[in-house]
Amino acid sequence: MLELYTPNYEVISTKERITIDLIKDGQEFLEQFDINHEFLLDTVSLVYRYLRINEKIPHNLYKFFVAAYYIITRHPYNFPVHETKSELCQKFGLQVSSLEYCVEKMINSLNYIKLLDDSNFPYFVDPERDIRLNLTKSITKKKVDKAMMNFLLYHQPINSQILTEELVHEIIFEQKAFPEELFRQLYEIIIEFVEKQFIDYNEYAKMQQKYFI
Repeated sequence: MLELYTPNYEVISTKERITIDLIKDGQEFLEQFDINHEFLLDTVSLVYRYLRINEKIPHNLYKFFVAAYYIITRHPYNFPVHETKSELCQKFGLQVSSLEYCVEKMINSLNYIKLLDDSNFPYFVDPERDIRLNLTKSITKKKVDKAMMNFLLYHQPINSQILTEELVHEIIFEQKAFPEELFRQLYEIIIEFVEKQFIDYNEYAKMQQKYFI
């Protein structure tokens, strides 16, 4: 039988206890405002992850909860989201500069990827946990591996730009993993994936030119 229990606080570090108390306070803070509660748990989780990897707790943590809510609501899955920073900050009584500072601190610490749509509105992706991005990486690896085998076995040349365009088309129009309006930004991400996968290909190409051509 599955039992729910309260954690033994004696085995939890002081910092961890403080962190748990702070995220509970942050949850209550956000619930005072007109927010989409579907994003609340992910928002609190993002702040929790940020606090765990940083030695110092920010002086005004509530600003970081607002920034986390901003980041979570601006996932490509939620496209389009064209609420301005000023509109969001007015809702929470926060200065735009404070929001921008906290957003940058969080996405840099957690290595989030920032994308811009055609209207320059930002969207954020977690490169480690995002299902759609992991799907993109998986499809890219499979396609690059196939292209490399065709090169090695049949001497078919590889063009990374053409391959990237094919991948972006598949990810957006066939898999529906990202909105079409993020085509340009997604292209930059995928071509970086492709180039990393091609490190081995480049070595084989040099060997073939040296020994077999």
